[in-house]
Amino acid sequence: MIRAILRSISFLFISLGQTAIVPLPSSTGPCDVTLHASELVDMSRTDPYDPRGGQRSIMVTTFTPVNCGSVHSTSYIPNATARYEDESFQSSGIPLGTFESLHIQTQTQQQPPHFRPHGDYPVVLFSPAVSTSRLMYTLLLQEIASNGFAVVSVDHPYDADIVEYPNGRTVLGVLANITTETEFVSALNVRVKDMLFLLDQMHDEKVIRNLFPLSQGSSHLLSLDRVTILGHSLGGATAAQTMLVDNRFVGGINLDGSLWGPVVEKGLSSPFLLFGHTNHTQASESSWAIFWSHLRGWKLELELAQSEHYTFSDFPVLVDALSVSDEVRQFIQAARIGTIGGLRAKDVITSYTIATLHIS
Repeated sequence: MIRAILRSISFLFISLGQTAIVPLPSSTGPCDVTLHASELVDMSRTDPYDPRGGQRSIMVTTFTPVNCGSVHSTSYIPNATARYEDESFQSSGIPLGTFESLHIQTQTQQQPPHFRPHGDYPVVLFSPAVSTSRLMYTLLLQEIASNGFAVVSVDHPYDADIVEYPNGRTVLGVLANITTETEFVSALNVRVKDMLFLLDQMHDEKVIRNLFPLSQGSSHLLSLDRVTILGHSLGGATAAQTMLVDNRFVGGINLDGSLWGPVVEKGLSSPFLLFGHTNHTQASESSWAIFWSHLRGWKLELELAQSEHYTFSDFPVLVDALSVSDEVRQFIQAARIGTIGGLRAKDVITSYTIATLHIS
């Protein structure tokens, strides 16, 4: 799915030139936000997809709300990921080096060493769609964090199209073409273990110092009794299933994902939001209808007008920022992101997400 979007907009990159800089909108909440990428290795688990049988190792990005500091720009896509996209689209006529030389940047906040966040932030864990990098949700998650939530996004190795580690190693995805229920449930179960491992790690003060450098070891940075889980597509199914197997989560949000696994029939007692694109509702999605009937706590179903599946990502904002031609825009809108518009989509999605997080 993402391939179709990127293939369409990548032709624009040629005309932008090798030194193009495309500024992206900053967050609008009352807090500034710092971003930090980290690797976490689960020494107790062998990666089921790794042909060498290594330990499962996930990449995460933490979004920490802070209240002061100077503006700092950071690359939207790191080097190895850019090289991977270059090679992927070379067959479409895109010159090698196009993605590497394109400096798409997002505004974050770099704090002075003496700064301490206020702390006691509710926590939000995020899981992306299949074959989709966590980086493709940076703007959405930064917006949530700017409203006072500590957000942690996860890349599921061999599931995301590419995962880039701090030492330069990369892992490519192998799940882009899964179609059967057995395949989805298998991928879901691996993701659930990733999310539970992450939550366990967040109770370790040494890990917190690594994930949230500005905490300076403060045990009061996070409010770990208020952890919500959020996801897009299979990430939304991951949110629901993870809540079923671990009651430490106080609520969950599914952004436009079909549901899989035992949670569909068993339901949940904690608050849960189902947020679908146009015509993706209980009426059109049987897993939603069954799940809804078994929800025992606060629940809400929303349908986003003029939207498509990847409206629930950064792609609408990216397309708007790149000023693509009307012909390309219409194709992408019809196929993947809808006509609601990037900033409007981000505003609506994050507004309802934040409201749900306050309920949880």
